[in-house]
Amino acid sequence: MDIIFLIFLGIIGGLIAGMLGLGGGIFYILIFPYLIEARGFPSELIPQFVIANSLFGIMLASGISVLGYKGKSNFPLKEIIAIGISSAFIAYISLNSIVLQPWFSKTIFNIFIIILMIYILLKMYLELHLEKKEDGNISIKAGILSGGIAGFVSSLSGLGGGIIIIPLLTFRFKLSLQKAKIISLAMIFISSLTMTINNLIVQPPQAIESVNTIGYIIPSCIFPIALGALIGSPLGIKWSAKLKRKYLDLIFMSFVIIVLIEKAYGLIIHTF
Repeated sequence: MDIIFLIFLGIIGGLIAGMLGLGGGIFYILIFPYLIEARGFPSELIPQFVIANSLFGIMLASGISVLGYKGKSNFPLKEIIAIGISSAFIAYISLNSIVLQPWFSKTIFNIFIIILMIYILLKMYLELHLEKKEDGNISIKAGILSGGIAGFVSSLSGLGGGIIIIPLLTFRFKLSLQKAKIISLAMIFISSLTMTINNLIVQPPQAIESVNTIGYIIPSCIFPIALGALIGSPLGIKWSAKLKRKYLDLIFMSFVIIVLIEKAYGLIIHTF
């Protein structure tokens, strides 16, 4: 029954990955804290395990989604390379110098997510009523900078960076939502693959006796979710093609609000 439930969660994450171009991370960081805590992990290590397993799920969901988009005639390879490599480089540095350090606590993790969600909401609200032009381009230099920002956010949040790169590409650089989603998913795959390899090799500071782990990855948890993502991602791509831009924006904002409320509640409960 537990495996079926995890597969179902993976399907939802895959749907979000294909539909919104976010890799599913905005859903995974909601569910993984509860799944990991229920398995008896020490509270001081929960943020690291949440981020590591969220990125693993994101890696698979985004990879499947990229394959779904690969046949498109406007596959933006140059932008993907520039944004993806810079994202992976900054994400790797941030992961090892910040996230995997003992002082990176659950409180810091929640505060970072809350600030990030508020920023995204404000930015989308201010730009929601602007005319959405979709005839822009992004230079290689701007792509490298954008990828670096997304990589930093990805490593500290477990979100994959799509929640930053999608609004940036569509609102700031006026790329079409379709092109932005392809770039976002490919970037997420490259950076999350880099961080997942690192998380498989690096060992936690204390052994986890209740569950088998490979580095910071929990196979019994993430593999059923990954299987569900294989099912959900292609469906998400199909749904995305049928939904209007404004509805996709509203779905995106709804998930941001849900994450904001959940993390704010968790911070209040933990503090008081």
